[in-house]
Amino acid sequence: MNKTKKWFSFLEVLIVIMIVGILFVAFRSSFQVKNKDVLYGQACVETLYGQVNNFLYAGISSKSLFIWETPVFPDQYIISFDPAHQLIQLKYETEGSGYIYSSINIAENTTTYCSSNSYIIQLTWDTYQLYINKGLQENSALKSFYLSGAQSISTGESIFLQCDTSWTSCKTMARIESDTRTISIKKQICLSFSGNDCLEWDN
Repeated sequence: MNKTKKWFSFLEVLIVIMIVGILFVAFRSSFQVKNKDVLYGQACVETLYGQVNNFLYAGISSKSLFIWETPVFPDQYIISFDPAHQLIQLKYETEGSGYIYSSINIAENTTTYCSSNSYIIQLTWDTYQLYINKGLQENSALKSFYLSGAQSISTGESIFLQCDTSWTSCKTMARIESDTRTISIKKQICLSFSGNDCLEWDN
């Protein structure tokens, strides 16, 4: 009477492990190269969005800005998206004078993960500025939270492309939308691609 074999032998398990290990080593490098740049590009946009959103919160809550360790309470906080110069500028006005608090040059290697030997993150779309009055206080001349661009707008969108260094291919990496109706700046990261187009956003 033959007994039914219920378990794999040690040798069979060892052979399966070896095959899986060989396949993992064979495909690991190509998988990493394919996805590493996308992950780093997403990290770049997350970093940029974090700085912009923190500044937005400062404006909404009238939080002080520290200039050379000295607290300054601006009358107006301004966020500028300028694709022509690849800049995101955080600016403020106090006592009628304007100042640049922080200037983020996306094209420079100093911005975390925004460029490498194989890709470059590019800011696209129209130049526009977002204005936040101190504590969202309105005055007779200005709204408390508004956008300024080529024409009167209530929403502004900045799109980030990830391009290879030869500029032969660019794909939509993320977008940041400023909305005066909800008093917010929202970020969306692309989760999956079809060629150069985004198939699915993260929200």
